[in-house]
Amino acid sequence: MRTIMLLTFIFLTNNIFSQNYFDYKKERNLFNLKLISKNQKILSYKKINDSERFQGRYLGEVKTNQGKYYIVISSFIFNLKNSPSAENHIFIYTDKKQFFGYYYLSHINELPTILKKCKLYFDNKDCKEKNIINLDNGFPKAINLKCNGENNYYELNK
Repeated sequence: MRTIMLLTFIFLTNNIFSQNYFDYKKERNLFNLKLISKNQKILSYKKINDSERFQGRYLGEVKTNQGKYYIVISSFIFNLKNSPSAENHIFIYTDKKQFFGYYYLSHINELPTILKKCKLYFDNKDCKEKNIINLDNGFPKAINLKCNGENNYYELNK
């Protein structure tokens, strides 16, 4: 009986004093869906706390031979006060606004700038090459964002 009471006390104390859990994946998905629903084609921000934020932009919709999709570029920026770092993604959603997949990119300047006529245009100012990814046949399993003769492959994650 003492053990049960002690465990109950510990459980209740832990629940009362524990910090609220922030579900980054869920909140980022909601942020992306909001960008799509508002047709937000200019860079938008969502503050999480003093040192973290989401930023993103809806690029538009694409009709491939596999169906209609929405494309959002999004970054999770953290450590804003000291040395900012970012996780950068090209997110893909189905025509029903359900998550389809993403490409994780190493650098924020690798994100595409334009979606036009079923093509993603990348304009990384640090690179000689101008990369264009054709999406007519759907989303490739990997994209190569060549930069100054170096291959940079990024896989589609589902």
